[in-house]
Amino acid sequence: MKIKLFVILSIFLIFYGCGFGKTEWQIDELYMQKIEGTSKVIYKFSAWGGRDSNARGFMILDSVEAFEMDYQRILPFYQLSEIPDRNDIEGIMHDCYGTCGDAYYNSVSIFKPMKTEEEKVNDIKLTNRIYQYKGYSEHTRGLERYVFERLRETKDSLFFYSLDDVESMNGKYLDQLKVKKGEIYIDLKKNNEIKK
Repeated sequence: MKIKLFVILSIFLIFYGCGFGKTEWQIDELYMQKIEGTSKVIYKFSAWGGRDSNARGFMILDSVEAFEMDYQRILPFYQLSEIPDRNDIEGIMHDCYGTCGDAYYNSVSIFKPMKTEEEKVNDIKLTNRIYQYKGYSEHTRGLERYVFERLRETKDSLFFYSLDDVESMNGKYLDQLKVKKGEIYIDLKKNNEIKK
């Protein structure tokens, strides 16, 4: 009798742990940005649940809705490439296109989108530009880390002035660097000084 009860409980726990019960999600990253001209917001998130399940990405919700993890609402891209507005949200992702695994080292890098997909979500057009994995990974290495003297912000860009590369072996100096706004995060220290 005890063995049967043990077997039944073990099977129940295995199925429950594999997602047959309701998964409780722990949100470890959550950023929110209002979508201009609407009552909608776009969230960037990372959540952990179940047995090491990790969900990450973007979701659009109404501003009165509390954020709750929902696989069905995850948008089909890895990062934003433009400032979201009420008409359009543009993002990018990558796919192998023959460049995953060992083929990565023998393939040619392509830096242009391989495919563009469009769909509507909450009456907003989503444009998803899909890049070749190798081209995407080589283009986004970003090994430089700059310190700068000042910055200026406009509606669609950030301008940095007097930049010194403090990461590279042969660091370079830039008079000015313009970064178009899309998916940009600024980390601040406790005294509101820019950290990263």
